[in-house]
Amino acid sequence: MHLRIVAVLVALIFPASDTKVDESLLSTCDGPRSIVVHKAARTLELYCGQKLAARYNSSLGFAPEGHKGREGDGKTPEGEYYITYKFPSQFHRSLQVSYPNITDAEHGLAEGIITKAQHSAIVQANRSCSNPPQNTALGSLIQIHGGGGGEDAGDWTLGCVAVDNAEIERVYAFQRPGCDASGRPLTLVVIRP
Repeated sequence: MHLRIVAVLVALIFPASDTKVDESLLSTCDGPRSIVVHKAARTLELYCGQKLAARYNSSLGFAPEGHKGREGDGKTPEGEYYITYKFPSQFHRSLQVSYPNITDAEHGLAEGIITKAQHSAIVQANRSCSNPPQNTALGSLIQIHGGGGGEDAGDWTLGCVAVDNAEIERVYAFQRPGCDASGRPLTLVVIRP
């Protein structure tokens, strides 16, 4: 519930725009942090509270239109997520996104893509702010990572959001994985159409 309320506020407060970027916030942010991906614009934005700290060009899954529905569809999910952990990877650095979320699990169960047990495990993981199961037919390992992003790179991932390596360094340092004691994400991730 916290995620949905925060996401509605983010949608109202952070519309895609030409808002002035204040990169000093990347190192001085002491407020809530958000990563907002605008799929149609191929941008990834970092917010400190309501202030835009950075905007980067991004690449998406190889079939970016629409919401991710199953493993291998090449789509980047849409919705509200959080970062579960971060790590060095084959794509320089990666942030694990909490896909699938509860809404994804509800859809997967209704469509017969996942079992009731898998649905329950996804719901429990999201409610406890841990990494959801990464072995269901909904897809797995959705990340924000380096390796190249933007128009020149094209849409090349399997469903992840990619930016250039120098930019993932800044995203990696800016975000905070997990949730606070009340269950609110330390870094809210909103992926919009």
